[in-house]
Amino acid sequence: MNWEEVSAVSTFITMIIIAASAVAAVMQLRHMRAGNAIAGFLGFMDRWASPEARERQAYVFGGELERRLADPAYRAGLMQVQGDRRTHPELEYLDFWESLGGFVKLGYFPEDLVMESGGPVAIAAWGKLAPVIAIIRSVRGPSIYDNFEFLVSRAKLWEARHPEGMFPRGTPRLPVTQPESGDRA
Repeated sequence: MNWEEVSAVSTFITMIIIAASAVAAVMQLRHMRAGNAIAGFLGFMDRWASPEARERQAYVFGGELERRLADPAYRAGLMQVQGDRRTHPELEYLDFWESLGGFVKLGYFPEDLVMESGGPVAIAAWGKLAPVIAIIRSVRGPSIYDNFEFLVSRAKLWEARHPEGMFPRGTPRLPVTQPESGDRA
């Protein structure tokens, strides 16, 4: 074998090694991205499960927000450029959904992961918070809380595509029974 052939073979082998290295690097980046997404999502879910977050959810879903919105002074507080989150806990709840919608929209969190567990809650939250958003948008424009709107819109589309959820086909369902009532007539 002459030097030209040796040079050609070594160049070809080098090219294969570089290509294999590039493929390995891409795979490693995907794994790192997935790990970062999981860590971010878990942190977000910790925030969702905190006692403060549960209080905000109870405020929105328990009827207090609806009662307070009947007060013109309370509604006027929502028209401030920077609403007071101490007197308007629904704003922090809106901020949570706005952030989650942004992360989904930008692809940081997988949509199916969020929609399977959080989609129905997002839709219900939108139903409760829509009057608040309307008041704020009357002052600050239509783009405020648009990531939340995106999330809810995607959740409605997701539910239409998955009316029975995402339970894998071919996997047997387990029996569930309700406990018997202690009241015997």
